[in-house]
Amino acid sequence: MSLSPQLIPKQTQKLIMTQGLRQSIELLPLSTIELADKIQEELMENPLLDEIYNPEFSNEPEIFPLNEVIKKEKKELIKNSDVSWQDTFTIDRPGRYNDDASDKKQKFIESSPIKESLCDHLFSQLRLYDLTDYELDVGYILITMIDDKGFITLPLKEVSSEMNIDISVIKKVLKEIQTLDPLGIGSKDIQETLLIQAMTLLPKDKILHKFIKNHFYDLEKLDYKKISREMKIPEEMVEEKAKIIKKLEPYPATLYTNKKTDYIIPDVLVQETEGEFNIMINDEWIPKLSINDNYKKEIVKVKDPTDKEFFSNKMNSAQWLIRSINQRRQTLFKVVNSIIEFQIDFFRKGINFVKPLTLKDVAEKLNMHESTISRITTNKYVQTNWGILELKWFFSSGLKSTEGGKESSKKIFDIIQNLIKGEDFENPLSDQDIVNIMDEKGIEIARRTVAKYRKILKILPSNRRKRLNNLKSK
Repeated sequence: MSLSPQLIPKQTQKLIMTQGLRQSIELLPLSTIELADKIQEELMENPLLDEIYNPEFSNEPEIFPLNEVIKKEKKELIKNSDVSWQDTFTIDRPGRYNDDASDKKQKFIESSPIKESLCDHLFSQLRLYDLTDYELDVGYILITMIDDKGFITLPLKEVSSEMNIDISVIKKVLKEIQTLDPLGIGSKDIQETLLIQAMTLLPKDKILHKFIKNHFYDLEKLDYKKISREMKIPEEMVEEKAKIIKKLEPYPATLYTNKKTDYIIPDVLVQETEGEFNIMINDEWIPKLSINDNYKKEIVKVKDPTDKEFFSNKMNSAQWLIRSINQRRQTLFKVVNSIIEFQIDFFRKGINFVKPLTLKDVAEKLNMHESTISRITTNKYVQTNWGILELKWFFSSGLKSTEGGKESSKKIFDIIQNLIKGEDFENPLSDQDIVNIMDEKGIEIARRTVAKYRKILKILPSNRRKRLNNLKSK
């Protein structure tokens, strides 16, 4: 056997990801707004690209605040009637959206000036404390570590080690930060921030302090009997302290976090006319592109190899972009048309008629790969008679019915939600009760599945719902 180096031909198969293929794939998951931004970037960077001006579509598109769309979906489709006690604390005050409105295609909304950031708000207060310059520097580092909810989740020992700062200094400065407005900012979790607020606002209420410190997780479970027994206080007092805790703020940064309001433009409009559904891809206002004729003529005259390569690359990029945009449009149309065919009852009758549907179903129907269907339905919204919905919303698993068919999990969610919303507060429905009612409706479902769906919907178990309802009524 020869041990000398040899050249041996070998045949292998591998996928070569060309620049054009990569560009086509990158465009599929982009939303309408993101695609417009991408096109504007290419127009600025590629001299061979021209925008075709069409005065017929010069008006800016209709836009919808994403938070309002989500709220409407939750209200109409997943009506959240019961939440855990922690969820009642959430305060969401979105800020204003700030975007460049200089171009007619990107003039979605102009914002008012952004208010003072949480970091500036805290540091301006901390400077008033009797701290050394070094301690102020430590304070600034700690403030920048606060997350959107108002917590510093990184262990202080790690902060001390990574920043080479004495842990005693960190604890001293952090204690001062936690007394700033909003109170309890910089805590490690909800329990600590509630304890700080309780000790500061109600310093004499030792029972409340002990309640939060030792029975926080029992409170989450609404296990008042256990708290009453272990603290040796009446159950009525436990309920009284729970009401006080509900008035505190578990996420102290919420009121000061500058949240940008995301706006969406429906990528597809579906309208029913005389029993037929018309699909309109909502991209008429997006820049239409062409190759610059002047540059095309000049390219053939270029002699310098470097310049020739530059223009050749830009030409290929421009052609691929135009082709990819057209391909994206065609794919989106085909996928939406397929979804309508699968979900025709939903488009005509509403949420209760949505059917189980998977990416594989659509992929097989259109002879496409599942990954293509996944990408083209990402960040895309369709405007229907039943509201604006994300395309991903139409894909869900299903459960067997007694008639041999399948019921969409979204329909099951809606049924469970409505059953619990209409239940007797004094005698709430157990998971087994819901199973029995579902069986009467011809839907086979296991009790553990009901429990799983209930948790997804953030609905408490029946015994805790009864406890919470009693607490609200007092």
